[in-house]
Amino acid sequence: MFHRKQIPNLITGSRLLAIPVLWIFAFLDRPLVVGAGLFFAWLSDALDGFLARLLDARTAWGSQFDSISDTLMFVSAMVWVAMLRPEFISQHALLLTVWLGIGVAAYGVAWTRFRRLPDVHLLSAKAANFLGFLFGAHLLAFGTYPDWVALVVLGGCILAAFETLLVVASFREVDDRILTVFQRSARTRGGTATPSKRRPS
Repeated sequence: MFHRKQIPNLITGSRLLAIPVLWIFAFLDRPLVVGAGLFFAWLSDALDGFLARLLDARTAWGSQFDSISDTLMFVSAMVWVAMLRPEFISQHALLLTVWLGIGVAAYGVAWTRFRRLPDVHLLSAKAANFLGFLFGAHLLAFGTYPDWVALVVLGGCILAAFETLLVVASFREVDDRILTVFQRSARTRGGTATPSKRRPS
């Protein structure tokens, strides 16, 4: 039977199911629709975390499901930008390369050490996610942006990726309650961390 505590995962699942639909619109060269879909993804990411807290429905599985959905949406969004707004990629190739390189390194370290995605949701990553999804949705939908906004968003994404890399490389255990790399001393004293619950977005 349906239980209200399943609602956050249903919202996360809707975000995952939206990805192939948005791919169709990307191939049809409909940037406005793809941008609107990315905005929907941002809203659903905020909503599922809020409802998980409200309904006391946080689980380790839900947190991983949320991370997988976010990662697939993020990778797809980067390809959609390259397809539909290639001028942005050429204008900011260096910063994008640095960001992606650090991000890939964080995923590689997390998989090597913990055999899973870097399921940490730092304050810096939340801020970068908020700015990045809104900026990406606007960029895809309209194709215009102030240069300084692009620099702020990319700079924030680079800093968040670097902090994530530091956390997964230096913490003995990681979970979704780690908010900053400066929690290290508090997290490592007294042994192993307890299992994570579903993260708030």
